[in-house]
Amino acid sequence: MEELNTQNPDEISLKEIIQKLRSARSYIASKWLTILFGGLLGGLLGLAYAYIKKPVYTATSTFVLEDNKSGGLSQYAGLASLAGINIGGSGAGGVFQGDNILELYKSRTMIEQALLSPVVINGHSNLLINLYINYNHLQEKWQKDQKAARVSFNENSKNFTRAQDSIITDIVKTINDKILTVTKPDKKLNIIQVDVVSKNELFSKIFNDRLVQTVNNFYAQTKTKKSYQ
Repeated sequence: MEELNTQNPDEISLKEIIQKLRSARSYIASKWLTILFGGLLGGLLGLAYAYIKKPVYTATSTFVLEDNKSGGLSQYAGLASLAGINIGGSGAGGVFQGDNILELYKSRTMIEQALLSPVVINGHSNLLINLYINYNHLQEKWQKDQKAARVSFNENSKNFTRAQDSIITDIVKTINDKILTVTKPDKKLNIIQVDVVSKNELFSKIFNDRLVQTVNNFYAQTKTKKSYQ
């Protein structure tokens, strides 16, 4: 009586599996130099990227603006409260309404005041703008320009020279283009987020704090002036 073949053609026998494993091992053994070279090359490329690619540091401030539905500046009283100032009442002030507050953060006046604020670094008093200049090695880049090479900023500076003013203008533009982001993550909510991203951890942290503080102070001063009018 003829014996029926019940083996499924799609099934693989143990013998075939062993043969395939042996073939794979033989192939890998024949290509071990290529595999080793590829692994070493990948490792070297990874190390080179890690060395060349410098880390960036992000400092973020997020806060809620109070909205008392009373109009005017009252909805922005939260700004002053961040500085420990309790301001009541209402007043006029279009600069603090809508998305104008976002542009205020990015204005030259606010950024310049934050940059020219004094800081203590390694026990020495200095201006924040000098920290920015140092970690970006700008003095080295200015060596070709005699006027720029002699520029320095100190706490006694009152009136800026044309060279100083030009440098501040360039720094403010760079900060707005590459470092500072001010947004309202949710258009329906009165939440403002200020992000500072730079290659220097200390600068990111201090500049974020000083910029928020500068805008708070400006708001408080504006509100105080309005209350006397």
